[in-house]
Formats: sequence, C-alpha cells, structure tokens
Amino acid sequence: MLKGGLMNRPGRSQAPVRGARKAWLKGVGAGALICALVTGCGGGNDEKAAATVKPRPTVTVTATVTATPALLESQVDSTVADATGAAEERGYRVAAHDASEKDASPADDWTVCFEKFGRDSVDFGAVASGAPCPKADGRPIPWPTMPGVIGRTYSAAATAVDGVTRGEITVKASYKDERVAGEHDGWKVCFQSPDAGTKVVGDRDVTLWLTKSGCPSATGTYKDKTNDPNYTPPVAAGSGSGGSSGSSGGSSSAGSSSGGGSVGTTCEITSNAGNCYNAGQFCRNADVGRSTHAGNGRLIHCRSDGSRNRWNY
Repeated sequence: MLKGGLMNRPGRSQAPVRGARKAWLKGVGAGALICALVTGCGGGNDEKAAATVKPRPTVTVTATVTATPALLESQVDSTVADATGAAEERGYRVAAHDASEKDASPADDWTVCFEKFGRDSVDFGAVASGAPCPKADGRPIPWPTMPGVIGRTYSAAATAVDGVTRGEITVKASYKDERVAGEHDGWKVCFQSPDAGTKVVGDRDVTLWLTKSGCPSATGTYKDKTNDPNYTPPVAAGSGSGGSSGSSGGSSSAGSSSGGGSVGTTCEITSNAGNCYNAGQFCRNADVGRSTHAGNGRLIHCRSDGSRNRWNY
C-alpha cells in the first residue's frame, strides 16, 4: 500500500507506459514530416510523376490503296472522243497524241490507230479522220495514189477510184457535142483528173471524161466536126463551065449566082478561116439576120436556134 491510498498493482508499471506512448507519437510525427518533405507520401508521388510526363502527339497513319482499273477492250478504229470516254469510265488516266511523224493535237473525231497501256493509264495514237494509219506509231501516213483508169469502162474505173478516195466522182463527155446521160456504166474513160500516180490526200474529188465510142485526142473537140461553130468545109469544085465553049462566038460561059452559080464566088459571108458556111452550121452572133450563099451555091440565113445560132435555108 502506497501513500495516498493508491494501490500498487503487481505486474504493471505505469510510468513506462506513458513514456513509450510519448516516444511512439514523436516518431510518427517525425516520419510523416520527412515523408511529406521528401516524397509526398503515397498518392502524392503518383500525381507528381504524372504531372511531369508530357503528352505525346497523336499520329494518324493513312494507307493509300490504288485500285487497278477495270479491263478496257481495244479502242483501235474508235474516235478519240469515244475511246477517251470508255477509258475514263473504267478508271484510266487518258492521253492522246498524233500517230504520224507530225506533232498535231488530236481532235475528238480523229481515229485511234495505236494504244499503249500503263498500270492505270492509256495513251492513244490517232490520225485525222479519213487518213490511213501509219505502219508504226510515229511513221508517215501512207496516202494512196490515184490509179490509172483511162481505157476502162466507167463501172470498173469507179470501183478503182472508190478504193482510194471517198470524194465525189464527176463525169463529163469527152466530146463537146456528146452528152453523158442515163446509163453509162459501159462508156469508156478517155481522160482522168487527178492523173494516175498522184497522191490522194483526204477525200479528193475525181473527174472522168467518158465517151460512148472512140476517144478524141483531147477534150473540148467535136465528134461531128460540122457541129463546131468555127468549122467550115473546104470549097467544093465549081459546078459551072469555066472553059471555052468552042462556040462561034468564042465567048466563055461563066458561072452566075442564078441556078447555083460558081462555088467560090458566091460566099458573101465566110468563117474566120475564110471558108463558106453550109446549112446546119453555127453562125456568129454578129451574123444573126444576115444571109449568104453556102458552099453549094444555095442561099442560107443566120437565125437563132434555141441556145445557139445556126445557118438554115
């Protein structure tokens, strides 16, 4: 029993307990202070680390996939416009160039002769509409030459001409007094233009001179020479008595204009060549309404006969 009535319980010391507790609290406080100053303790460390990490930029990767164009059938013999439309519709990049040795810019109506394909592109080599394709890309255009058709029938000549040009074929008469009308397939070709061997560029027009029979030496002549206004027959021999009659009077009988007269002395009007006219021949405009004796001694008159003037009885 202690003083003051306090009992001293065996096995337990009061003073040591109070000292230990005081020491533990002091240790915890010091540890907490150190932790806060050095590391931030616990969750504070993670927040500080996260704050010091800079965010990285976002990288977007785009993959480009080039699609192979759909199969394109050959465009040879198509126009540039049609070939371009067909190629672009299937996804091709299109180019076009002059297929000849020249460097012209192809028009929409040019004809495709060659084509060169890439993975997703096509290049057309073309020539002007109506032109034949070169033997190879970049070579000269092989224009055809005019065939020789003189001596052939018109039917055969036209077939040959159609093989080199789509131009017009004009037919003319080889003689000025002959007309090409109706059926003339069997008529003969006497002259042609352009001449045989001439290079036929494009749709060139052709002229053929025909005759039903017998070609003249040149165009512009008359089959019947009497139809030529400038033609006059040679002076015929006189029909009267030009010599001595042997009569007692010794007078000679000369031709007169009555009864026929002597030819060569009765032509009041002659042609430019100095010859007498005959009925049926053309007469000059200046002689219309005038009269003269023909080469046979008969009187003829120059009258208007349709589109031409003629001498008539």
